[in-house]
Amino acid sequence: MRYRLFFFRLAATLVFLLVFLATGWSRALKVWLLTFQEDFFFLVALYVSCFSLLAFAVSLPLDAWEGFFLEHRFGLSRQTFRAWLKDLLKRSAISLVVSLVFLEGAYFFLSEFPRSWWLGAAGLWFFLSIVMARIFPQVILPLFFRVRPLGDGEVRRRLVALFERFHVKLKDIFVLDFSHKTVKANAMVSGLGSTKRIFLTDTLLEAFSPQEIEVVMAHELGHYLKHDTARLAAAGLASSLVSFGLAFLFFERLLSVFGFAAPSDVAALPLLLLILFAAGLFLLPVQNGFSRILERRADRFALEATRAAETFVSMMQKLADRNMADVRPPRWAEIMFYDHPPISQRIDMARTSYAGEHI
Repeated sequence: MRYRLFFFRLAATLVFLLVFLATGWSRALKVWLLTFQEDFFFLVALYVSCFSLLAFAVSLPLDAWEGFFLEHRFGLSRQTFRAWLKDLLKRSAISLVVSLVFLEGAYFFLSEFPRSWWLGAAGLWFFLSIVMARIFPQVILPLFFRVRPLGDGEVRRRLVALFERFHVKLKDIFVLDFSHKTVKANAMVSGLGSTKRIFLTDTLLEAFSPQEIEVVMAHELGHYLKHDTARLAAAGLASSLVSFGLAFLFFERLLSVFGFAAPSDVAALPLLLLILFAAGLFLLPVQNGFSRILERRADRFALEATRAAETFVSMMQKLADRNMADVRPPRWAEIMFYDHPPISQRIDMARTSYAGEHI
């Protein structure tokens, strides 16, 4: 079901962008907005806002089917439709703000630096991704979940001891109130620099043993000690440069096909998005492959740090059951969709390389 939904959403996105271009609706929207505002950058803001609203309306039925009805069908969600819609609107509002900031900058580069705009756009996108990563733990996450410090107990003692053993200063550990929205369990280290925080979901604390939670956080500690955040940031910058470089190569060549005269014409935005969308699909297997390499290395670190192969296996089995993960996906799906190794591979690695080890 997950894979079919991906391809259906992919087809729907392509059709929406192509129809919006081929019918002349994009140009008609720009002409209509010119009756309200002729300033170039205000026009960009108005166009992006209207286009985003239309895209939201078109995708809403699929979002509801995938994010609400299917989640309830499989017993994963505890949200009411109203609460789910409220979260969707908040995510969409954040996305719109980021899109407005980015596209205003991108169109500045398109209008002022027509031969090197792609470098400026790639740099701006990378900068915004860093800003969002820094503010996410303190600004974005509390908009969706209640956050509280983890109280005293065995879990805290184990995690503090684990981080101290590797000489990593642990500021605090926070708990996310997942249980009023979902049965899924998770843990993460989020943020950059002084905003870096450790988060455990309350569903993880309820369903997993202290030993299993220690293995989960040893995995995250492995990412930290290996500087994987910096590696992923560098990979993100490279990805941005490739994506916008491809857009630079194809954008101007395709403008005349849809009757646009200049790259800075805001009515050509759907064409630019179409090219960037295609570039993202092209790069997705490479990005996921790189991420899986880092995740495998973090798994090995967790197993070596805790010497708890059986606990690692039980933790993975619980995660698979609770999150309804595809334990053994087909190879093509792994390449295309998975930024973590499939759970079957992670379990096999633990059993093969670290069999017989316990906490």
